[in-house]
Amino acid sequence: RYLSALLAPEAHRDALMALYAFNAELGRIREIVSEPLPGEVRLQWWRDLLEGTEHGAAAANPVANALLRTIERYNLPARALVAMTEARIFDLYNDPMPDLNDLEGYAGETVSGLFQLGCLVLNDGKDAGTATAAGHAGVAYGLTGLMRALPWHAARRQMYLPGDVCARHNLDPETVFQGKTSPELEAVLAEMRGHARHHLKRVRQAASDVPAKCQAA
Repeated sequence: RYLSALLAPEAHRDALMALYAFNAELGRIREIVSEPLPGEVRLQWWRDLLEGTEHGAAAANPVANALLRTIERYNLPARALVAMTEARIFDLYNDPMPDLNDLEGYAGETVSGLFQLGCLVLNDGKDAGTATAAGHAGVAYGLTGLMRALPWHAARRQMYLPGDVCARHNLDPETVFQGKTSPELEAVLAEMRGHARHHLKRVRQAASDVPAKCQAA
């Protein structure tokens, strides 16, 4: 994302960096807390900030300052950013991902939303009709990233592979947590790659509708 921001027009780079820094702040919360409750407090801090609740420490937080300036300049929908914080609650716990629909919803809130906000920035705050492309791109990107991070998540007993897909291929999550490769896991990952490719195909179909100025997002 840093490299993609460098390809964007200079006038919009700071705003893109603010969005990406905010996303990075949310994504690293689990790594800097010892248990879920402090993580939820941090997420609530961001929600309160986005919803207009006064925070004395906000002025001292460079990411918060940059994000608020970006929202104001481009008239970004704060609700999309709040949704990102709400989706990230899942990261704090080791609850299994219920099904593929839930996983795609998680990717939509955490990744597709970021793509769509980036498109708004690059189009000077105006809707560029990129919702379809951004939606599918976010899911494809999100699924790919989660599969790539599978060993890391499994080491801390966190499962993003959807329960219905695992059940369909008789995958026991415990074998994944033990770091074992099995035919069942390979079958699950093969199906997940198929879902990612499906969304990528939809992105290519919608690509002609994405304005040139939004393609750096």
